Amino acid sequence: MPLNHFHTGRQTPILAGPDSLKQLPELRARLGASRYMVISDQGLAATGLVDALVDDLAVDAEVDTFLAPAGEPSVASVDAAAAAVRTLTGRPLVIGLGGGTALDIAKLVAALAESPGDMEHYLLAMTPWAGRVPAVMVPTTSGTGSEVTRTSILTDTQGRKLWAWGDELLPDAVLLDPALTRDLPASLTATTGLDAFVHALEATTGQGRHAFIEAPALQAIRQVGETLPIAVATPHDLQARQRMQEAACLAGQAIDNGGTGIAHNIGHALGSCYHLPHGVAVTLAMEASLAWSVTGNEARFTPAAHALKAGCKAQDLPRLFRELADQSGFNQALDPFTELTLNAEALASTMQKEENAPMARNAARRPTGDDWQWLAEATVTVFARRVAELATQNSEVSA
Repeated sequence: MPLNHFHTGRQTPILAGPDSLKQLPELRARLGASRYMVISDQGLAATGLVDALVDDLAVDAEVDTFLAPAGEPSVASVDAAAAAVRTLTGRPLVIGLGGGTALDIAKLVAALAESPGDMEHYLLAMTPWAGRVPAVMVPTTSGTGSEVTRTSILTDTQGRKLWAWGDELLPDAVLLDPALTRDLPASLTATTGLDAFVHALEATTGQGRHAFIEAPALQAIRQVGETLPIAVATPHDLQARQRMQEAACLAGQAIDNGGTGIAHNIGHALGSCYHLPHGVAVTLAMEASLAWSVTGNEARFTPAAHALKAGCKAQDLPRLFRELADQSGFNQALDPFTELTLNAEALASTMQKEENAPMARNAARRPTGDDWQWLAEATVTVFARRVAELATQNSEVSA
């Protein structure tokens, strides 16, 4: 095997364990910030978590908040939050509190507040960032890994799912407190956890894989496989919750260095076309594409199969992934979307657009020719089958 060349990105310090939030005043002082800007979303605010954090921080320094609307992060939300930060007197510490939406917005705001212009100039890495204010990420879900990556995902005014990138998007620290995730609904626990699994699998099998990607990715696969069904079934099990937080971070570190693949290509296209939540979209896409990806690439996928279940072969991965999704109750996450009709032609077209090209190029198996349509049709089929399964499950419960 020829020698390869690679480089890794900076690793964000991670402070994990119950009551990690108590370290925020020390971090603020060490990072030279004089006040706080808490960035979260309206859904999390309704639980009381945002107010509780603001009350605790107000004892230490002045606190401002920005609450993004429900749904995917948008260019408009980032511009509005950055404008609020720019008007503050003194240097703020930006705290992202929430799931992928809040974290992606907070990372972008920390950079945009120190950079000229609006967010649209930085989409698809069109313009380099000029700097950033201090930032700390506090995830309340265990899936996106956004807290440790140099990438943020957001939608533009046309509804397209786009990305921004840069070293400036890495925060100064990440706080993992398992207690913040114990009230996460079962369907969100499942879809975010499966998202972490997809991150890990695509990073460790992608074109850029190397030892420093494989190590965290394979460990993330082990922990998600062992722990996700437990976290769904017993949500107040803090050990399971912390192991899922660790898995999401490990998978995030893996994709930060190794990127994602065809399931994310399809998943982003589903998000652009139908606004499916990210975890739902990439789970459907992985189930639809995994057997296709493994074919001819068995050696790439064998370590992941072993990590998920000892003694298994690469060809077993599609079945093992379906079983993991079933054990985690994934179908329940489709309940809001049962009336949705997917169009394979529209999906295949969106999969081939510029913003989704890097994911296809990095995939273990790169689609060509008729592959695009076949993968889109396979995704439509998986969605229809799982919606039908959900209807059966719901009727059995009601009976």
